[in-house]
Amino acid sequence: MLKTGLRTRIFILFVIVSIGGLILLNNVVQSKHRNIHEAMEQMELSSQLREIRQHSHEDSLKAQSLMRNFNEAKAVVNIALSDSRTMSSVVLLIIIVASTVTFIIALSRISKPLRELKNATEQIRQGNFSVHLPETGIPEMRELKNSFNVMSRELEAVQTRLLVAEKEMIWKDLSRILAHEIKNPLTPIQLAIQRLEERLETDPERVKDILKESISIITQEIENLRLLAQDFSNYAKVNQPATESFNPAQSIRDILKSYLQDYEIQLALEDGITIKFDKTHFYQIVTNILQNAMDASEEKKGIAIKLYKERSYAVLSIQDQGKGIDAGDLQRIFEPYFSRKSKGTGLGLALVKKLCDANSTIIRVKSKPGEGSEFTLIIEAEAA
Repeated sequence: MLKTGLRTRIFILFVIVSIGGLILLNNVVQSKHRNIHEAMEQMELSSQLREIRQHSHEDSLKAQSLMRNFNEAKAVVNIALSDSRTMSSVVLLIIIVASTVTFIIALSRISKPLRELKNATEQIRQGNFSVHLPETGIPEMRELKNSFNVMSRELEAVQTRLLVAEKEMIWKDLSRILAHEIKNPLTPIQLAIQRLEERLETDPERVKDILKESISIITQEIENLRLLAQDFSNYAKVNQPATESFNPAQSIRDILKSYLQDYEIQLALEDGITIKFDKTHFYQIVTNILQNAMDASEEKKGIAIKLYKERSYAVLSIQDQGKGIDAGDLQRIFEPYFSRKSKGTGLGLALVKKLCDANSTIIRVKSKPGEGSEFTLIIEAEAA
């Protein structure tokens, strides 16, 4: 069904009303003309001719002159009526054209500011609060534009304040988290160095006894600091995915080569599945979920990884037998900086969610305390 805008509906209404009114006026004029014409047709001279006694030739001439003058007058009246009818039609046509043109001009003057307002509100909806309308047009429209500009300036000021407050809050949270996370590895580094200094002062000959252990501690904590910086860097720079077609089963096997010697991992991978995904993002997603599963799992409890096709999707499941996640925490595990672990930034699963969204992938989590957790990725598979 064809949808008409406000201007079209108003114009159609104007045409109906104006043309209808003019047609009605024309009918009235034409009706008057017809009445006059009919009256002229019905006019008789019998009463006047009866008063004239036609006993002589002179009386007959008078009668003929009277009839001739009457017919001439009647013809003149008929011509005048015809001219009047034509003139009234021309005048009505001119009125219709002039009123239509006037209405179109007036409607354009009204509709143009409305279009400007519509475009400006669309820009505001998209977040551009700096839009400003020229305060022109009829007084009512100028007042409306002025109110809009005042609102726009106020929204822009509020947006600026909110952005400043948000940045300050982000920096405060980031500073707090960084200070907390950096303090954790710095403490054992400091203790190891203090032990070395004390041994150098008290018994320099036996420094070698604790040197290897102290170096190992310092090296490990420096590695923790490097991983901490890497977590923050990875979360901050999620780029537009560079997708490519590949076999996820083979990629998972390649990822697990460095884990299989130290962890019990059960694999059930279906070959023949192809996905279009950013391969680096896929590696980051799998390794982060896998590391989370290893951190959560108790010793001698395995991790199960399944890959299978369901309809037009590739489904990847990573399940651990760890402590599980509380129902209250389950809704927050993808929030940045949220973590119940003693170590870590809380950015690992937040990065996973961000990368899944970037690659149009659904991620689901099922978990019960004491029964472990299962992370499931639903990825659109390429047709075979």
